[in-house]
Amino acid sequence: LDASGATPTGRIVRSMKLGTQSEGCAVDDRTGILYVAEEDVGLWRFDARATGATTPTKIAAADGKNLVMDAEGVAIAAIGAKDGYVLVSSQGDNAYVAYRLSDNAYVGRFRVVDGAIGGSEETDGIELMRGDFGPAYPGGLFIAQDGHNAAAAQNFKLVAWDDIAKALGLPN
Repeated sequence: LDASGATPTGRIVRSMKLGTQSEGCAVDDRTGILYVAEEDVGLWRFDARATGATTPTKIAAADGKNLVMDAEGVAIAAIGAKDGYVLVSSQGDNAYVAYRLSDNAYVGRFRVVDGAIGGSEETDGIELMRGDFGPAYPGGLFIAQDGHNAAAAQNFKLVAWDDIAKALGLPN
């Protein structure tokens, strides 16, 4: 990307492919790893560096157990220099699945359920940012797109990262 002129320009430095429809993606800026959800297949990782390999490594299959197709949104919970978790929306059962970045191990699942407002369903996109977002979100904020809202149009659910980490038994 070159932003030195009046209009930014870019050029393709390489391409990466998956066999079917890719959905959400997130890059870990600290490690140069790109995570991509392939809708009916699972979660993959690529080396995102311009000179990196273009062959993906499968982290998780959409096997109907931990990750239920469609695999959709992807987000990173960065901890320290290179630790943390990658989260992916498991649209087929309205859940979210966490994998440890260091070894790609499955660590748990959670749902955003009905409370003062409705839960989340049919999620396409998610985002997660650690940090202090005020009294309700002191350790970070998880946002999930809710694709099903009978009373109105789709909306977004906000959940404190501290609550998710506690529910999954993760250090925070």
